[in-house]
Amino acid sequence: MEKSFEEKLAAFSICAELMPGVVVIHELNPDSFQTVYMSSRGLEQLGVTLEALSEMGPKYHERFFNNEDMEDFMVKLRKLLQNRDPSETFTFFQQVKFKDREDWVWHIASIRIFHQNPEGVPTHVVTVAFPVNRMKHIQNKAERLLAENKFFKENLGKFLSLGNRAKEVLRLVALGKSSGEIAHELNISTDTVNTHRKNIKKKLGISSTYEFTEYAHAYDLI
Repeated sequence: MEKSFEEKLAAFSICAELMPGVVVIHELNPDSFQTVYMSSRGLEQLGVTLEALSEMGPKYHERFFNNEDMEDFMVKLRKLLQNRDPSETFTFFQQVKFKDREDWVWHIASIRIFHQNPEGVPTHVVTVAFPVNRMKHIQNKAERLLAENKFFKENLGKFLSLGNRAKEVLRLVALGKSSGEIAHELNISTDTVNTHRKNIKKKLGISSTYEFTEYAHAYDLI
Protein backbone atom coordinates (compact mmCIF):
# COMPACT_ATOMS: atom_id res chain seq x y z
CA MET A 1 0.00 0.00 0.00
CA GLU A 2 1.30 3.44 -0.92
CA LYS A 3 2.42 5.60 1.97
CA SER A 4 0.50 8.76 2.73
CA PHE A 5 2.24 12.09 2.22
CA GLU A 6 2.70 12.53 5.98
CA GLU A 7 4.38 9.12 6.31
CA LYS A 8 6.62 9.76 3.33
CA LEU A 9 7.63 13.21 4.60
CA ALA A 10 8.40 11.88 8.08
CA ALA A 11 10.74 9.23 6.69
CA PHE A 12 12.29 11.56 4.10
CA SER A 13 12.98 14.46 6.46
CA ILE A 14 15.38 12.33 8.51
CA CYS A 15 17.60 11.87 5.44
CA ALA A 16 17.05 15.43 4.23
CA GLU A 17 18.65 16.84 7.37
CA LEU A 18 21.84 14.92 6.54
CA MET A 19 22.12 16.25 2.98
CA PRO A 20 24.77 18.91 2.22
CA GLY A 21 22.27 21.03 0.30
CA VAL A 22 18.97 22.67 1.22
CA VAL A 23 15.88 20.51 0.74
CA VAL A 24 12.45 22.08 0.19
CA ILE A 25 9.04 20.49 -0.37
CA HIS A 26 6.19 22.52 -1.83
CA GLU A 27 2.53 21.67 -1.92
CA LEU A 28 0.86 22.27 -5.29
CA ASN A 29 -2.34 24.24 -4.88
CA PRO A 30 -4.34 26.12 -7.55
CA ASP A 31 -3.74 29.41 -5.74
CA SER A 32 -0.30 28.93 -4.21
CA PHE A 33 3.03 27.12 -4.11
CA GLN A 34 3.14 26.57 -0.36
CA THR A 35 6.25 25.49 1.52
CA VAL A 36 5.45 22.52 3.76
CA TYR A 37 9.01 21.48 4.56
CA MET A 38 12.50 23.01 4.48
CA SER A 39 15.59 21.45 6.01
CA SER A 40 17.04 23.28 8.99
CA ARG A 41 20.05 24.46 6.94
CA GLY A 42 17.76 26.46 4.67
CA LEU A 43 15.65 27.89 7.50
CA GLU A 44 18.82 29.08 9.21
CA GLN A 45 20.17 30.70 6.03
CA LEU A 46 16.90 32.56 5.43
CA GLY A 47 16.45 33.42 9.09
CA VAL A 48 12.84 32.26 9.20
CA THR A 49 10.69 29.47 10.65
CA LEU A 50 8.78 26.87 8.66
CA GLU A 51 5.52 28.21 10.07
CA ALA A 52 6.33 31.69 8.80
CA LEU A 53 7.23 30.33 5.36
CA SER A 54 3.96 28.42 5.14
CA GLU A 55 2.00 31.53 6.03
CA MET A 56 3.76 33.55 3.31
CA GLY A 57 2.41 31.38 0.50
CA PRO A 58 3.51 32.79 -2.90
CA LYS A 59 5.15 35.79 -1.19
CA TYR A 60 7.89 33.39 -0.08
CA HIS A 61 9.39 33.58 -3.58
CA GLU A 62 9.00 37.33 -3.80
CA ARG A 63 10.88 37.82 -0.53
CA PHE A 64 13.76 35.39 -0.87
CA PHE A 65 14.32 34.79 -4.60
CA ASN A 66 15.25 36.78 -7.69
CA ASN A 67 12.26 36.08 -9.92
CA GLU A 68 13.56 37.52 -13.20
CA ASP A 69 13.73 34.03 -14.68
CA MET A 70 10.52 32.72 -13.09
CA GLU A 71 8.65 32.54 -16.40
CA ASP A 72 11.04 29.95 -17.83
CA PHE A 73 11.01 28.03 -14.55
CA MET A 74 7.21 27.82 -14.59
CA VAL A 75 7.17 26.53 -18.18
CA LYS A 76 9.51 23.69 -17.20
CA LEU A 77 7.59 22.99 -14.00
CA ARG A 78 4.27 22.74 -15.85
CA LYS A 79 5.80 20.28 -18.29
CA LEU A 80 7.20 18.23 -15.39
CA LEU A 81 3.78 18.06 -13.72
CA GLN A 82 1.98 17.23 -16.96
CA ASN A 83 4.27 14.27 -17.59
CA ARG A 84 3.54 12.88 -14.10
CA ASP A 85 6.84 10.98 -14.10
CA PRO A 86 8.34 10.91 -10.56
CA SER A 87 11.76 9.99 -11.98
CA GLU A 88 11.93 13.10 -14.19
CA THR A 89 13.86 16.16 -13.00
CA PHE A 90 15.05 19.50 -14.29
CA THR A 91 17.93 21.60 -13.03
CA PHE A 92 18.11 25.38 -12.85
CA PHE A 93 20.05 28.28 -11.38
CA GLN A 94 18.44 30.55 -8.81
CA GLN A 95 19.47 33.53 -6.70
CA VAL A 96 18.59 33.48 -3.00
CA LYS A 97 18.66 36.23 -0.37
CA PHE A 98 20.26 35.07 2.90
CA LYS A 99 19.46 36.78 6.21
CA ASP A 100 23.02 38.11 6.65
CA ARG A 101 23.90 38.95 3.04
CA GLU A 102 23.13 42.05 0.97
CA ASP A 103 23.94 40.38 -2.32
CA TRP A 104 22.24 37.40 -3.93
CA VAL A 105 23.70 33.94 -3.38
CA TRP A 106 23.69 31.76 -6.49
CA HIS A 107 22.40 28.19 -6.17
CA ILE A 108 22.08 25.28 -8.56
CA ALA A 109 18.92 23.31 -7.85
CA SER A 110 17.05 20.25 -9.10
CA ILE A 111 13.34 19.59 -8.75
CA ARG A 112 11.14 16.52 -9.12
CA ILE A 113 7.74 15.19 -8.10
CA PHE A 114 7.70 14.09 -4.46
CA HIS A 115 4.12 12.81 -4.03
CA GLN A 116 1.10 12.02 -6.19
CA ASN A 117 -2.52 11.31 -5.27
CA PRO A 118 -4.13 7.93 -6.08
CA GLU A 119 -5.03 9.20 -9.57
CA GLY A 120 -1.38 10.01 -10.28
CA VAL A 121 -1.81 13.78 -10.08
CA PRO A 122 1.28 15.42 -8.47
CA THR A 123 0.49 17.03 -5.12
CA HIS A 124 4.00 17.94 -3.92
CA VAL A 125 7.43 18.60 -5.44
CA VAL A 126 10.86 18.42 -3.83
CA THR A 127 13.82 20.70 -4.59
CA VAL A 128 17.44 20.26 -3.56
CA ALA A 129 19.67 23.35 -3.86
CA PHE A 130 23.42 23.87 -3.46
CA PRO A 131 25.20 27.26 -3.22
CA VAL A 132 27.77 27.96 -5.93
CA ASN A 133 28.98 31.34 -4.67
CA ARG A 134 32.32 29.88 -3.59
CA MET A 135 32.92 28.58 -7.12
CA LYS A 136 33.48 31.96 -8.73
CA HIS A 137 33.69 30.75 -12.34
CA ILE A 138 30.28 29.05 -12.08
CA GLN A 139 28.73 32.10 -10.44
CA ASN A 140 30.04 34.35 -13.22
CA LYS A 141 28.74 32.00 -15.91
CA ALA A 142 25.34 31.83 -14.24
CA GLU A 143 25.14 35.62 -14.15
CA ARG A 144 26.03 35.79 -17.83
CA LEU A 145 23.35 33.22 -18.67
CA LEU A 146 20.76 35.19 -16.74
CA ALA A 147 21.76 38.42 -18.49
CA GLU A 148 21.70 36.74 -21.92
CA ASN A 149 18.28 35.25 -21.27
CA LYS A 150 16.95 38.63 -20.17
CA PHE A 151 18.42 40.27 -23.30
CA PHE A 152 16.86 37.53 -25.47
CA LYS A 153 13.36 38.08 -24.11
CA GLU A 154 13.51 41.87 -24.04
CA ASN A 155 14.76 42.22 -27.63
CA LEU A 156 13.05 39.33 -29.42
CA GLY A 157 10.42 41.55 -31.04
CA LYS A 158 13.03 43.85 -32.54
CA PHE A 159 15.12 40.93 -33.79
CA LEU A 160 12.11 39.30 -35.46
CA SER A 161 11.45 42.53 -37.35
CA LEU A 162 14.58 41.83 -39.42
CA GLY A 163 14.33 39.99 -42.71
CA ASN A 164 16.48 36.98 -43.57
CA ARG A 165 18.99 39.04 -45.54
CA ALA A 166 19.32 41.58 -42.76
CA LYS A 167 19.97 38.77 -40.27
CA GLU A 168 22.71 37.42 -42.53
CA VAL A 169 24.31 40.87 -42.74
CA LEU A 170 24.02 41.14 -38.94
CA ARG A 171 25.81 37.82 -38.56
CA LEU A 172 28.65 38.81 -40.87
CA VAL A 173 29.12 42.21 -39.23
CA ALA A 174 29.32 40.44 -35.87
CA LEU A 175 32.07 38.24 -37.31
CA GLY A 176 34.08 41.36 -38.11
CA LYS A 177 33.52 41.41 -41.88
CA SER A 178 33.80 44.70 -43.74
CA SER A 179 31.02 45.93 -46.02
CA GLY A 180 33.12 44.97 -49.05
CA GLU A 181 33.69 41.45 -47.74
CA ILE A 182 29.99 41.04 -46.95
CA ALA A 183 29.04 42.29 -50.41
CA HIS A 184 31.37 39.74 -52.02
CA GLU A 185 30.13 36.87 -49.84
CA LEU A 186 26.43 37.62 -50.40
CA ASN A 187 26.88 38.64 -54.04
CA ILE A 188 25.27 42.05 -53.50
CA SER A 189 26.58 45.61 -53.84
CA THR A 190 28.44 47.43 -51.10
CA ASP A 191 25.74 50.11 -51.15
CA THR A 192 23.12 47.44 -50.46
CA VAL A 193 25.17 46.14 -47.53
CA ASN A 194 25.50 49.63 -46.10
CA THR A 195 21.75 50.15 -46.47
CA HIS A 196 21.13 46.92 -44.57
CA ARG A 197 23.55 48.00 -41.85
CA LYS A 198 21.81 51.35 -41.51
CA ASN A 199 18.36 49.73 -41.31
CA ILE A 200 19.55 47.13 -38.78
CA LYS A 201 20.93 49.85 -36.53
CA LYS A 202 17.66 51.76 -36.74
CA LYS A 203 15.41 48.75 -36.06
CA LEU A 204 17.50 47.40 -33.20
CA GLY A 205 18.49 50.77 -31.76
CA ILE A 206 22.21 49.97 -31.87
CA SER A 207 25.30 51.80 -33.06
CA SER A 208 28.39 49.66 -32.42
CA THR A 209 29.91 46.43 -33.71
CA TYR A 210 29.75 45.11 -30.15
CA GLU A 211 25.97 45.45 -30.19
CA PHE A 212 25.83 43.59 -33.51
CA THR A 213 27.78 40.80 -31.82
CA GLU A 214 25.49 40.84 -28.76
CA TYR A 215 22.44 40.23 -30.97
CA ALA A 216 24.22 37.60 -33.02
CA HIS A 217 25.16 35.64 -29.89
CA ALA A 218 21.74 36.03 -28.27
CA TYR A 219 19.89 34.63 -31.30
CA ASP A 220 22.43 31.95 -32.25
CA LEU A 221 23.62 33.52 -35.48
CA ILE A 222 27.23 32.75 -34.60
